[in-house]
Amino acid sequence: MTAITRLRVGDEAFLVAATIERCPKSMMIRELLQNALEAAATAPQGDRRVEFSAVSVDGARKLAIWNTGRGLTPDELYRMCDIAASINKETGLDANFGMGAKVAALPSNRHGLRYRSCRDGSVHEVILGKRDGVYGRVHQPGPRGTPTEIIEATAAARAEGRETGQDWTEVVLLGNRPDQDTVADPYGGQPRSAPNWLADTIASRFFRFPAGIQVTLLPGARPGQAAARTLRGTERRLAALEHHERVAVPGGIAIHYAYDPHATEGAGQNPGRQGAARSTEGMAAIVFRGEIYNLLRGAFWRREAPSFGIPTGARHVSVVIELPANHPVQLEGYREFLRYRADLQRQLRLLDFAALAAEHLPSWLKDILDRNSPSASLVVDARFAMEELLRQLGVTRQRRARIVASAADPAAPKPAAETAAAAPDAAPPPAKTEDDPAAPPQLLFETAPEIFLLREPAEIADGGLTHRAACYYPESHQLHVNLAYPAVTTLARMLAGAQDGEPVAPAALMVAERFTVMRVGRALVHALAKRGHPREWNEAQLRTLFSRECLTLAADDVHAGLTDAQAAYRDAVAVPGGEA
Repeated sequence: MTAITRLRVGDEAFLVAATIERCPKSMMIRELLQNALEAAATAPQGDRRVEFSAVSVDGARKLAIWNTGRGLTPDELYRMCDIAASINKETGLDANFGMGAKVAALPSNRHGLRYRSCRDGSVHEVILGKRDGVYGRVHQPGPRGTPTEIIEATAAARAEGRETGQDWTEVVLLGNRPDQDTVADPYGGQPRSAPNWLADTIASRFFRFPAGIQVTLLPGARPGQAAARTLRGTERRLAALEHHERVAVPGGIAIHYAYDPHATEGAGQNPGRQGAARSTEGMAAIVFRGEIYNLLRGAFWRREAPSFGIPTGARHVSVVIELPANHPVQLEGYREFLRYRADLQRQLRLLDFAALAAEHLPSWLKDILDRNSPSASLVVDARFAMEELLRQLGVTRQRRARIVASAADPAAPKPAAETAAAAPDAAPPPAKTEDDPAAPPQLLFETAPEIFLLREPAEIADGGLTHRAACYYPESHQLHVNLAYPAVTTLARMLAGAQDGEPVAPAALMVAERFTVMRVGRALVHALAKRGHPREWNEAQLRTLFSRECLTLAADDVHAGLTDAQAAYRDAVAVPGGEA
């Protein structure tokens, strides 16, 4: 005898509509292609194909996704249309949800989503859509003109050039209007789509395709292209670059590092085109079970790159964090992002892995970045001064925990998503001396951050410092200083006695840069010292102390240490009495 009464749906039509209309439109191609890949895997080896093409429906061009593999019977085609229905697949939170392609595609195809499937030489068709405010199977004229939900469409399919000698399935996007061109405008202008939207969408989601399956864009699906093109996954494109390495790290995680010296602005907007291995703009992402999440490109990636140990040149660098299949995460309901399984099921962030990526940066990539960002004596002096102040203040090392946990290892450390929530800046255990393991623990002092001096406008803009003086990246423990910030020139003019519009003496500019970096560095050290007082300084307050704005205020105070700066300038020009 059962001890529970199953819950039922009180308003089925509302639940169906809400489930469909809350789904992000961006998931449409992912869901349709994933279904096609799974079906194509059932075809004989050597004939596992997925093809995107254009078909004409009532005089309008429509996008079609066609695949080989076992077709559906009329009964299976009918049952497949229901929400939470999955034919010949396992349904579960870690498997198929039974609603992906239907739910993701219907918001942009209320006029119709046409399914045709060939099974044993016979083709049947069903159209899903929205009529009179209700989502469902659209009635079509059947035998003797009687409205029906499933129709026999073998002759129609042959008329469009489809062979019926093998099983296949086809989905056609009819859009929200009969005259809508869903090849060029799949979302009806909301949002607008670039000419290469299809290849870009696929490349932005699929890191690799299943082995043996060929994904092709036929000419009709490629505006202005007369030849078909076989798509490659992002993994293959990165591996084709001259500089690429896959680094295995603890917890079963693999990090892909790639460097493309030929990368150009905006190349990532068409990452699937021919020759893209020579023009792939830098990016960062998480990969889980072959698919891409948390993708950052363009200015968004360049802004975050320093946290991953990429201080400059991020437009040329790609960093991809690949999680093992058993990593303790799960898919969000619409598969748009990942959540941790434990505790509050926080959304997984790319920045959770920044410190791990910075720690395992390959030596060849470090060498390339160092050559492009040569260190100056100013950096050495500033770091030395910061080290001294760190020790005077007794600042111990307190770094955020790295994520290395794997579901296969219950004894592994908890993910940073869990540890950070409990202790955002927990310090590592104190080290013991090598000579006497039983000796009292010794404090591990914080080290000065790496310092990067930015002068080029593009690099300054990439770091979001066009109107700010500095930025600290705690994940990689780096300090970036904008030497084009106006306070530097203001101090230089004060030292040299130069009026507006007059050139500034190089010696004055050199001293002004040095004292600006020192002021910012000291402000950062004092902020680091506050981490040891969690009762007085909570996490939100610490974020304020480390912010660009606080460091900028330190740079703005040009009168702080002005006497010392003037003395340094007199020494630099070596003129008695300070006359330049």
